[in-house]
Amino acid sequence: MRSRYGWHGRLAVATAALATFAVAVPANAATTSVRLSGGSTTLRLDGKTARALTSAGITVKPSKPGKNRGGALVLPVSGGSIDPANAKGTIDHKGGITLSMGRTKVALTAFTLNTGKKTVSAKAGRSTLAVGSLSGGKVTRDGFATKVAGLKLKLGKQAAGVLNRAFGVRVFKSGLALGTAASAPVSRDVAIDRGTTTLQINAQTAGALRQFGATLAPIAPATADAATGQLFFPITGGTVNPTAFSGSITHSGGLNIGPLPLSDLVVNLGATPTLTTNLGAVADLDLSRITTSVDPRTRAINVGGAGVRINATAAGALNAAFRTTAFQAGQEIATASLAAIAR
Repeated sequence: MRSRYGWHGRLAVATAALATFAVAVPANAATTSVRLSGGSTTLRLDGKTARALTSAGITVKPSKPGKNRGGALVLPVSGGSIDPANAKGTIDHKGGITLSMGRTKVALTAFTLNTGKKTVSAKAGRSTLAVGSLSGGKVTRDGFATKVAGLKLKLGKQAAGVLNRAFGVRVFKSGLALGTAASAPVSRDVAIDRGTTTLQINAQTAGALRQFGATLAPIAPATADAATGQLFFPITGGTVNPTAFSGSITHSGGLNIGPLPLSDLVVNLGATPTLTTNLGAVADLDLSRITTSVDPRTRAINVGGAGVRINATAAGALNAAFRTTAFQAGQEIATASLAAIAR
């Protein structure tokens, strides 16, 4: 959304006048992962391993809510987080498998695929068991969605020992091919990769700032267009829920108002949308008139027409700095827009 130097100016001056209101905020860090909320993972048992288990008298069945579908185990995704661009992260599951031989049963549940560290773990009773390793895998995209297929699973030393002792066999060996997995997780959020937030200061605010002699200059890589009076801030990351219109978007660059630098611009969406900087919250965002467009094919997100209204702290600081009463809490000083591309 547009970061206009209008609100920056007010904030900067506000800070100069009321330094005690400054709130330290960590520098923006790019967010590349999204939280998972659903989907499923399908595991197809290696044929040779399946035959070896059958010969040893060991059966493998899904544990609810896991299902057997077409000879493959299907587990619902329950959580975790991944980078949608490369599927690296963790994928957690509900259900699992139960291995049985006679009266002996071993239930492995709550499987986690760590596609970054290439590991598989599960719960065995109350303990976490290192099941084995992952290798390979091909990532594909379908709009904002990420899928990964062809993950090869191999049994690890710890799990092999646990299972051999439980069943009194030697069929489980470290490196044993377990099969291949394909995961299609679902997230309500999208990770923002890049883009630009633009602030357009309104004429009234621009005139007031000129009257008070405020000098505004962007801090690279932010830029300004003197002809239009716009400021452009590069988007560095964040996550957004396009349906609920919630989340946060981070930026690089900033704005100098006289000797005072403002940076770490964050657009915070949700029930009470705000605009924050390294000095804390400086404005509320009016989203009642916004226009939005989302293109899953290109993963483009565009938002325009957000009103930028200074808050009480910023208005008071501006008034103190310029010895005026011209700035009021809730006063709209700019409009903001953003054009972003999701990962």
